[in-house]
Formats: sequence, C-alpha cells, structure tokens
Amino acid sequence: MLWQAELARVGELSGRETQVFELLGAGMSNRAIAVALHVTERTVKAHVASILAKLEVESRLQIGLVAQAHLLCTKVQFRPTEN
Repeated sequence: MLWQAELARVGELSGRETQVFELLGAGMSNRAIAVALHVTERTVKAHVASILAKLEVESRLQIGLVAQAHLLCTKVQFRPTEN
C-alpha cells in the first residue's frame, strides 16, 4: 500500500495537527485553515512544519496525499455491510 509508513504515523499527530492535516487533505491553503480554525497563519505554518516532521514527508503535497489515503482507509474500515 502506498504511504503505509506515513499512515502508521498519523496517530502521532496532536488533535490540532490532525485538524490541520485533514484540512490540508481537503486542499485548503494556510490562510483558509487559519480562518477556519481561528488561529494565525503563523500558527498554521508551525503545525504544518510539525506534521512534516512527524509524518517524515517533504512537502505539503505529500501531507495532502497521505491525508487522502488516510481518508480512504478510514472509509473502507468503517463502511457498513450491505445485506
């Protein structure tokens, strides 16, 4: 599976980092994330830097890809069974 190592590290993110992670996965800019979370853009940049380090990825794009993979894995795990 792509991003398997990075996905395993998602649990290391704090609650606020997880929110930023999910919003990055939705394609939001730092400014838009700051507005949505009622924080400064500088605070968002600090969270992004922390997420980069914790997930051991190199760019916002990679964070977004991991976030999308995480979302897909979560949907698959919790999909109700059809009878």
